[in-house]
Amino acid sequence: MTDSETKKPLIFEESSQYKHWRFSPEQLWDIRNKSTSEAICRVKKNVQEEQQKNEENDDTLDKDYLSAKEELALCRFFEMQCQVMSKHCKLTDMVMATAVIYMKRFFLYNTVMDYHPKDILLTCLFLATKSESERISIDDFGKTFHLKSTKTVLNLEYTVSQGLKFQYYIHHPYRPAYGFFLDMQTGPTDIKLLKETYKKVDKAIAEILLSDLPLIYQPAQLALAAFMVAGKDNGFDQQVKRYITDRFGQDAPTLLSIIERIVGFLKTITPVTQEEAKEIDRKLKLCMNPAMNPESAM
Repeated sequence: MTDSETKKPLIFEESSQYKHWRFSPEQLWDIRNKSTSEAICRVKKNVQEEQQKNEENDDTLDKDYLSAKEELALCRFFEMQCQVMSKHCKLTDMVMATAVIYMKRFFLYNTVMDYHPKDILLTCLFLATKSESERISIDDFGKTFHLKSTKTVLNLEYTVSQGLKFQYYIHHPYRPAYGFFLDMQTGPTDIKLLKETYKKVDKAIAEILLSDLPLIYQPAQLALAAFMVAGKDNGFDQQVKRYITDRFGQDAPTLLSIIERIVGFLKTITPVTQEEAKEIDRKLKLCMNPAMNPESAM
């Protein structure tokens, strides 16, 4: 919704997400570039200390470190794996969305050179089952995901919670999308097309979750954008525009402009392939922070 409209639902305006987890695209990259630069300096320092302890003196400080874009690409791949795993293990969309956004928040201020996304993914999923009131025991969680050990999941709980600033509740687009689905039925809407479109909205939201959009826009805005994407093929997107114009009055032009930006942003996104992720992961193995490696001399 527009800034003036979305301030009406105080439950969101008063949330930690509204106050602390909304950024401009420029702010996101400033934070990421700073985190990556600091990580590289930290890894270089720790590698040097490890070499001194091992009485080694090889020229590995100038190794090829990951860029902020490569770190993000690897995180995106594991966010996608989070969606696949959640669906395979029959976790709800709410749990999946919360876990994915947890990963985004954590790796905004942390780096894959300190924490591998594969490990953070599992802890985020476990925390998400709690925050979405679908809690399962750690033993059942381990069995569900066929884990040899749940030690890492538990060991990272506090670390991930710190990365989230202990702000666990997530507002994501699924709830407002359902609200719009119900509200659209009260107006001059083709119900058959609406229901056909709504079946595709979940897929559109899943695509939105694999981008920076949840860190930039509000859930209701993303939900309406998901309707626009889902209704493009059957023409329902025009009915969505009419709904917005009728429902939001003088704020409709601003809201439609926001939705156009969201839809345009989605068109620029290319999913990270497994091959790309493997290549980045191979590079990562050579520049992980030795201070985070239990086998390191540090």
